[in-house]
Amino acid sequence: MAEKRSRVKFIAPSWDEIFGKSIKLAEKIRKTEKEQFDCIVGISRGGLALTRIMSDLLDIQNVMITRCEYYTDIGEKKKKPVITQKIQGNISGRRVLIVDDVADSGESLTVIKSYLESKHPIDVRISTIFVKPWSKMIPDYYVTKTDAWIIFPWEYYEAIKSLSATNNKDILSKTRIPYRYIEMLYSMDRSLRMRWKKTGS
Repeated sequence: MAEKRSRVKFIAPSWDEIFGKSIKLAEKIRKTEKEQFDCIVGISRGGLALTRIMSDLLDIQNVMITRCEYYTDIGEKKKKPVITQKIQGNISGRRVLIVDDVADSGESLTVIKSYLESKHPIDVRISTIFVKPWSKMIPDYYVTKTDAWIIFPWEYYEAIKSLSATNNKDILSKTRIPYRYIEMLYSMDRSLRMRWKKTGS
């Protein structure tokens, strides 16, 4: 796994970058859609922070959450995506906007869209900030195309914890997570720093 991770290209957008891209995403939606969406369905866990931002920028108060599990770690995934959290609410006859952070393989979004369409909405559209070139599902709205593994600011700790388990500082340095946050997270969870010390890295 460590060898596979060493070949991965990383980007770590800041909160400011994410908010700027969120505004661009909202602008695209506002300019294209003649009618307001009735509700947002956010994808847990990756899309939760963005869902709150887009709810604000699009002035949509009705927000529901679903979860589809696929990726289990950096570059590691299950055989197929599975819905593990169903929406709480009625979307029948409504215009629905799916919000997630990235369309990677596109398989999770495909499963989620199919699941929501089974609830008989008028329309289901997909919005993400990022999309990968190989995604099988191209969102109706997105801002940036990238082939890098994206470490979002709401998952810095998760990423550092996962990479610390490999005892490879070279990989951690490639993530582009700001060093000050790495130091703060090491201070918060001293077991992370101890993992490096034990290996002498």
